[in-house]
Amino acid sequence: MAHPYHRRRPAALTALTLTAWSLALPLVGCYRYVPVATNVTPALGESSVFLTGAGSTAVQGKLGENVRSLDGPITRVTGDSIDLIVTDVFTQTRERFPQNGVPVTIARSNIEQVQTRTFSRKRTWGLVGAVVAVLVLALGASTAASASSGGDGGGGIQP
Repeated sequence: MAHPYHRRRPAALTALTLTAWSLALPLVGCYRYVPVATNVTPALGESSVFLTGAGSTAVQGKLGENVRSLDGPITRVTGDSIDLIVTDVFTQTRERFPQNGVPVTIARSNIEQVQTRTFSRKRTWGLVGAVVAVLVLALGASTAASASSGGDGGGGIQP
């Protein structure tokens, strides 16, 4: 006869997994991209750089045709150019092509807009609310399931 502890183990593992996700998601997914004014020097760090037609042509040799925007950390900013480590390329048709950190230097004249990644309180609280709701539903379902199972779980023939 199996010990009753083993039947509760998947539920505990599920609860532990949900708790880990509920703690990790707000740290990972609560950012948004905010446009930087054209006369302001963009900050170093995660950014999205939108290219002009000439900019798309300029990066074509390294990143392919029809490039619309590049995502990745800005590593250096000068008066004439921006250095970026490309992690994602988006085409004119919004197709995404992941990159493995391709370094590029883009002339300022080839840049239409720069957006920097910033922390979003609104998204964070929305995500926290969603995670709490899922945990409450999971806990309610778990409690209802354990209450309806009842008994000692033996199910054997009684003498």
